[in-house]
Amino acid sequence: MNIWGKIVGYGSLGLMTSVLVCPNGKTIEAEAAHGTVTRHYRVHQKGGETSTNSIASIFAWSRGLAHRAKLDSNASVLNFIEKLEAACMATVESGKMTKDLVLLIHGSTVKRDDYVNTEEFIDAVAWELRKRLFGSSRL
Repeated sequence: MNIWGKIVGYGSLGLMTSVLVCPNGKTIEAEAAHGTVTRHYRVHQKGGETSTNSIASIFAWSRGLAHRAKLDSNASVLNFIEKLEAACMATVESGKMTKDLVLLIHGSTVKRDDYVNTEEFIDAVAWELRKRLFGSSRL
């Protein structure tokens, strides 16, 4: 892990997104800073379970949408993005985390029950997002 992953990503490149802005301010490039997805995809191809942290990818996507919303003065897209990012954070704060994050907290003593797999994490974020978009009473 590089120094920026330790400082900016709180010890995990899975929490770090980079955004490059052109001098004209109209063009950006946002990306997740980590490179574990290829390795996890190979495990998935063989039928294995993965616990891929998708937070950086979600935030890279949301940063691109936020920029588009800013250019278009689109408040509804900005509202969606704020709720999406809040849903990611609330999911982790509720204890639903991928293996990489649980390892940062518990070290090598992690058991399978301590973390969620890729699909479980995405489902948990989606549930949190739906609550924020539609309210708990409508779910």
